[in-house]
Amino acid sequence: MILTSLAAASLMFAAAPDTALAYAEARVRAEKYEDDPAATRYRETILQPVLGKSVRGIFDACGQGATPAGRPNFSVILSFKGGKLDAVRQTTDNPVAQCVADRLARLDYPAPPYPDFAEELHLEMSPAK
Repeated sequence: MILTSLAAASLMFAAAPDTALAYAEARVRAEKYEDDPAATRYRETILQPVLGKSVRGIFDACGQGATPAGRPNFSVILSFKGGKLDAVRQTTDNPVAQCVADRLARLDYPAPPYPDFAEELHLEMSPAK
């Protein structure tokens, strides 16, 4: 599974191997905590309320002026190290996605259940077909 994640990330970030490796490493950590009970509680009772208050405004600000085709569906990973947000990694270098990732990185996140926690979020900005 690690090799699959690394290969997929390498394809997404062919021009930036360091970025691909960082994304793949964070994704492995996100998968590690996917079914963990403490991570599930954190996700549902702490992380979702924080994101729920902010995501619509972030989408609106970052997508302003973008055509529907310019509003991508993509994934980000909130990567924590030492119990604090370390980085927000995304699957595309689309300017709208980069804006969303940058703004997500500025939010204040409560301490995660594990110092090396990571959470993958699938974000849908393009209109439903």
